[in-house]
Amino acid sequence: MKKLCLFVLPILLFATSCSKSVNSGCPTNQICTEIFASVGTQFVDANGKSISVTDLKVYNLRTKKYIEPKGIIDPGFSPMHYTIVTDSNRKELSSEGDDIRVTAMYGTKRVESIFKISGGCNCHVEKLSGPDKIVIK
Repeated sequence: MKKLCLFVLPILLFATSCSKSVNSGCPTNQICTEIFASVGTQFVDANGKSISVTDLKVYNLRTKKYIEPKGIIDPGFSPMHYTIVTDSNRKELSSEGDDIRVTAMYGTKRVESIFKISGGCNCHVEKLSGPDKIVIK
């Protein structure tokens, strides 16, 4: 019996230490789909026509860090759609949602909008609030 305990105890300690390092605070029994989600927006003029912008920046107001959208998959059918975050950015966001400031330049005009986007332990990034289209007047 004593030999069995000496054999089993180290295995249990090793297994427990491994599960803690993998967990990182997120639920381990969560079942997620295999889709790859992203959050994006479009910029339009006062007439609703899509326009192209430059110098797009995505800034997390909670962490005070810029977010670089990762793993962008271009669907090809929407060239004026600008990706803000993808599932590859999920760990840069909180599960409850962060306020994200999106800025861009249209000519000499700087435009800005605030989004609330969640990620963290959630399966996918999700826009909680914010415009589908940013109107530049």
